[in-house]
Amino acid sequence: MGQFGFLGAFCAILAGVFCAFSLLAFWIRTNRKSLVTARTLMLEAEGTITFLFDDETLVDASPPALDLMAKRNKDQTEWEAFLSILSTRFPELRSQLSDLASTGKRSIKPVDGHNSWIEAEYWNGLARITVVQHTDHPDDTIDPLTANAIEHELETLRSIGEDSPQLIWKQDAQGMLTWANKSYIELSELLFPVAPDAPRPWPPHDVFNNIAVPVGSAPVIDMHRVDIALNDKPIWFEVTSLKRGSDTIHFAIDATTVVSAKEAQRDFVQTLTKTFAHLSVGLAIFDADRRLVLFNPALGDMSLLPLDFLIARPTLFSFLDRLRDNRMIPEPKNYSSWRNQMAALESAAAQGSYQETWSIPNGQTFRVTGKPHPNGAIAFLLEDISDEVSLTRKFRSQIDIGSAVIDNLEAAVCVFSSSGTMVMANSAYQSLWGTQLESAISNRDFAEESANWQEATAPSPVWVKLNETIRLGKTDAPWQGAVWLDSHVEISCQYHPLPDGNHQVTFTLANKENTDSGHVEALDFTPQRTASV
Repeated sequence: MGQFGFLGAFCAILAGVFCAFSLLAFWIRTNRKSLVTARTLMLEAEGTITFLFDDETLVDASPPALDLMAKRNKDQTEWEAFLSILSTRFPELRSQLSDLASTGKRSIKPVDGHNSWIEAEYWNGLARITVVQHTDHPDDTIDPLTANAIEHELETLRSIGEDSPQLIWKQDAQGMLTWANKSYIELSELLFPVAPDAPRPWPPHDVFNNIAVPVGSAPVIDMHRVDIALNDKPIWFEVTSLKRGSDTIHFAIDATTVVSAKEAQRDFVQTLTKTFAHLSVGLAIFDADRRLVLFNPALGDMSLLPLDFLIARPTLFSFLDRLRDNRMIPEPKNYSSWRNQMAALESAAAQGSYQETWSIPNGQTFRVTGKPHPNGAIAFLLEDISDEVSLTRKFRSQIDIGSAVIDNLEAAVCVFSSSGTMVMANSAYQSLWGTQLESAISNRDFAEESANWQEATAPSPVWVKLNETIRLGKTDAPWQGAVWLDSHVEISCQYHPLPDGNHQVTFTLANKENTDSGHVEALDFTPQRTASV
């Protein structure tokens, strides 16, 4: 068994080697045959425009054909470039060559009627495509196919120039107009109309005056205005001028919308500037880099900063430093803490939460507000509130004096608003009724106080009358009555209406009562005494 197994393995190896050599010989014979076919096909095509394709891969080409392929787009395949080169004269070439492998040979005529055609042949898997050209003009320096491609490209460029909505024109070295597209000629005829039966002048009248002429290769761009009699507003054009050899090419784009937008923006800024100029509040706007980009005259008047310093666009911290030097900010304890405070000011203003009152050493008081603006900008408003603060202090002093005077009265006085809320009570009132108030101004309710009064006194029609007067508003005339405290202490209760619907209630001991019968109506209330316990 061992001997027979060895012989079987050896035979298998010999069979494999034989198959490999057979395949190699077949491949060499086949490719040699294809190589010989390709050489034969191209040898017959010397001096012609011939392409040799294996499917869509260019295998070989004659020198004239290679010259045409050299002009192809680098992004195109060889097959697509070949079709693109011949598409002008043979637009259906792709479909006409699709069945070449089955037909073997085909002649294709051009659509332009030129005395030339394409001969396509299929040999051993290779397609030979030859452009046959008539030689009636042996003195021509360019072959018809190349001339046709150039003419097609020229026609494309002409149509682009003619149909462009831009104004395009060319001038020679002396500044004479040598070419213009349809848009330029139409505008020229609109500005300088001619009679219907008159011939069009050439060159047309110049649309623009003083067009810039570039010296080097860099373009020159400037704006030009054109006034049309039928239009209320002028037309603005952005003109780009390019130097090409000794000639100059100009391109004009309608920029009326852009100019109008800029004018509207400028008018808006001027309006804002005039508005800011009349504001009594100082305005300072710092951009994202924290440089002063906008301010009004009131800022200079309030900060005492020189105009040239503000115009120089100082930074926020430079601005604050100068304010500190002019003693126009609260005096800090030390410079380091002040810088930290200013950094916190910037951060708070960027978040829209900065508002502070500055008491200036010279006696003025500023309200400073920081507001965030778009694109990281910050606006600061400086408002002089010295008069407001002074008036508030004066009112506060008057209120404190009035409260002190009422507290010094022996009579117990309280005041209720039109809604029945206690707005004031003096010390004597708190001592009489045992009410504990944090200040002379409270927010206790009349119902709560009335319950406290009735709990400490004998039943009396006075409480009913007060309820009708304060809670229901049934009377607006002064009156007085008497109630009994601890069943033996008589207290006089007086009511007086106050402005804005407020009510004053005064309690005095009967033996100290001193009322003016001409101003206060005495009600005939007979206090009901209760038996002492």
